[in-house]
Amino acid sequence: MRKRVSADDRVTIETVARDAGVSQSTVSRVLNQPALVRVSTRDAVYSALKKHNYIPPPSTRSETDRNYTFALAVHDAQLPVVYEVIRAIETQLAETTYDLLVVNMRGTRDVAGFFRENDHVRRKIDGLMAFSADLDEGGAAYFRQVGLPVVLMQSRCTAAKSISTNNFLGGQDAAVYLFERGYNSPAFIGWRPDDHRVRARFAGYKSALEQHGVTFEQQMAAFAELSAAGGYEATAALLEDFAPDALFYACDTMAIGGLRYFRTHHIAVPDQVGVVGFDDLEIAEVIGLTTMRQFIDVKARMAVEHLLTHLQHGGGRQAPALDEISITPRIAVRETTR
Repeated sequence: MRKRVSADDRVTIETVARDAGVSQSTVSRVLNQPALVRVSTRDAVYSALKKHNYIPPPSTRSETDRNYTFALAVHDAQLPVVYEVIRAIETQLAETTYDLLVVNMRGTRDVAGFFRENDHVRRKIDGLMAFSADLDEGGAAYFRQVGLPVVLMQSRCTAAKSISTNNFLGGQDAAVYLFERGYNSPAFIGWRPDDHRVRARFAGYKSALEQHGVTFEQQMAAFAELSAAGGYEATAALLEDFAPDALFYACDTMAIGGLRYFRTHHIAVPDQVGVVGFDDLEIAEVIGLTTMRQFIDVKARMAVEHLLTHLQHGGGRQAPALDEISITPRIAVRETTR
């Protein structure tokens, strides 16, 4: 268990420097300008920061000292859904004095860990939205201690404001819709099965099968990377062992790959096979994809409003509550289902 640190024995930059075997100025440079420090030295400092749970001094800027910048932290900037989130947030910020900084965490989902190691980024912003990231109570405490309000989008944390999707009900409703449209053997395609979003959508799908008296079998599901190519690959693999009359894809991006597979193999959609996605990206409407709408625009509005209200009240007693909000997706019916 990590030892609690009181105000009187708070870890100092001198402690970190001594443990890392560097000067205090080097630790400061790692925190503020890490690109100027050798990788080996940075790693030693980062290790010491983590070991001692070092918390940088909180921001004490007045309103006139603000950067008027919010950040959106993402684990993979290449995902199509990220573009949709950026656009939705930019729309909300258009009527404010705030700009948006997109922070690519390059594969990591540990948002608190990333900002601990990149304190120079934290100092550029007044509020943080973290998309599809992981945050525990210790990480939430870190953001409170450094004075940076944070909102999670598409994930949950009991100690921070979070706006997520009810992935279980979304998956269940998608499969129920397919049964209601006359499909009797829907299959499931997703990315990493250990991802909690996929796991919940998959569980909802299987719950719908059970409701309709269909026994799930392993060949009714396939998994691949989260990409159109992954959707194509998973569709091909699934059809080797199973003949579904519909497929529920855990995201629109993979559904696009599946549609390409059906087109190149002359399988008629929706007559021979129905297709439902999940997200409702802009392209879903363009190509006529039936999908589960996640209300990204609504989540962006709520996230921006939370940060603005928090800053308006200075994080005091009148600041907005750190509650968890879960939004249930809704089916957007288009041409890929009958």
